[in-house]
Amino acid sequence: MIKLISQMRYAGDLMSFLKNLVSPLGPVWSGSGFENLPDLERFERRVFRNKNVLDLLLAFALELLPAKQVGLLLGTDRTGAPFLPPDQWDRGIMHKFAAPGVAGWVWKRFGNFIVRYRGLSPVRLYRENQFGDWQAADGIISFVLRKHQDFYRQGIKILIIDNLPELFSSDDPAHDEQGLFADANMFSYNGGVFNTLPGLRINTRIVRQFRAKNFVCAYIPDYGAIVFNTVNSEILERRDNGFLDEPLLMRRLNMLIASVEMASLAYLGHARGRPASRLIWRKEKHLRKTAQELLSKEEALHTQREYLRAVGAVNEQQINMPPMIVADGVYAFIDMAGSAVIRQKLPPEDYFYILNLCHQISADNAGRYFCRVDNFIGDSVFLVNASPFDGDTTGMSVDISERVMLMIMALASFYREIHQLCQGSHPLDEHGRVPEMIDKLDTPISFRAGMDIGPAMIGPLGSHQRKIVTAIGKAVNQASRLESSGVKYGIHISDRLMKSIRGARITPDTHLIRRAVSGSGRDHDRNLEEAGFPEFFRSVFGIQGDLFEKRENASYKEFTQKISYVINCHPAR
Repeated sequence: MIKLISQMRYAGDLMSFLKNLVSPLGPVWSGSGFENLPDLERFERRVFRNKNVLDLLLAFALELLPAKQVGLLLGTDRTGAPFLPPDQWDRGIMHKFAAPGVAGWVWKRFGNFIVRYRGLSPVRLYRENQFGDWQAADGIISFVLRKHQDFYRQGIKILIIDNLPELFSSDDPAHDEQGLFADANMFSYNGGVFNTLPGLRINTRIVRQFRAKNFVCAYIPDYGAIVFNTVNSEILERRDNGFLDEPLLMRRLNMLIASVEMASLAYLGHARGRPASRLIWRKEKHLRKTAQELLSKEEALHTQREYLRAVGAVNEQQINMPPMIVADGVYAFIDMAGSAVIRQKLPPEDYFYILNLCHQISADNAGRYFCRVDNFIGDSVFLVNASPFDGDTTGMSVDISERVMLMIMALASFYREIHQLCQGSHPLDEHGRVPEMIDKLDTPISFRAGMDIGPAMIGPLGSHQRKIVTAIGKAVNQASRLESSGVKYGIHISDRLMKSIRGARITPDTHLIRRAVSGSGRDHDRNLEEAGFPEFFRSVFGIQGDLFEKRENASYKEFTQKISYVINCHPAR
């Protein structure tokens, strides 16, 4: 042993010594036959039965990416213990080596001693600066071991740098003052695409010591990293901004990722006692955290889908649906009263500012009460609640009575927020611009609404390039006419709809009403639920005075309604 080390020392260069060992054997690679890849399925069968998991991984990796050396680094702290939580790692220790030919025998038996003797192991993850603060250490291996958290968010990444000979000279301005580190651009592969990863610094001592021409490194979950020194140049041969045989290289790297994932799991089976229990608990905590994050994302996606549905978005099935007659639809129109006067008094920027806020409020309340904005038409809004747009929102059937109650509550909530907007207390108008505009206008901002029920045709409408799914029919026209002949802060309805509202009740089956009210944060007396919808509605929105106002011979142009009613929704009433 002493004689061997003495030879290496006097040789002055470790790689020259190894080169002399392997030179009688001829070239390490034949330069052909690289399309013959190792059997990943066979590796999978063996890795979970083999006690020497890491040796098996090294052998497979060396066959997959033939290189001068392949090594494994164990992530640990000053104790050198395995199976430590990655966030406790402060160094990487060279653990195992593999290489072809006689050099492989030398590296396997004396590799750890050699790298320690040359000061290349351990690899520090952090260093202390002149002020006594700890900061990230330069070097690719340090970078890989520090970025262990990325594995759980993005999976295993493989780093490739293939221009190492260019870094040999310390005269390059990219080097630091001591010439120990140099800036390097590299490729990052995530299992699907190659990306450039600029701005990293590489340890030139390691490059010179191993006479490296290229370098490949990948994180091994809960263990450390695997590194390749000088992979065969034919495999990493460059072309323009990519690799010459990129599909084959991607196949090799995907197999490496798969083998690393298998080996890391198999290696965890060697944990015993307290390290094993800590490891299991660490994995369990991560699984719980991941499950919670998935639930949160699912909830956020559900909320997003609900909002998109509320503002008129449709899915592929709806945009391709055949037009149909829907009998259970509820339709409503909201329109700004006196908008012509307001348009004349306000500059376009201010007018659109107010109008967009009002439309946003209508969309928010449509979503809150499980309705849908069919379309924005100038300063008016067309709202729909019909079965083709239920999707997976309801989870069960919704009868016409509940659809009516939902639409009324959406309109009343809209009125309440418009009143807040005018008073300067709505969160969408943080700086109170709307009340200032109203003072200059000397004209109040208010809306009318009309709604009706009945059969209508629903289907895709538009050109080949642009379509919406909308409702057309008598009930839609009736709702529009009722709005036009309505009153400010009121919902104008027909006599037929009024009879339906008087008999409506909140029951255990009206699950959407309950969900909407509980989610709005509004308080109400639950005993009023048995009293029927009118009293429930009055309680939720704090309506004072008469809730319903009878009208006779309401008309607008050619439209006339002999008997109709207005639901008073003004917050001040």
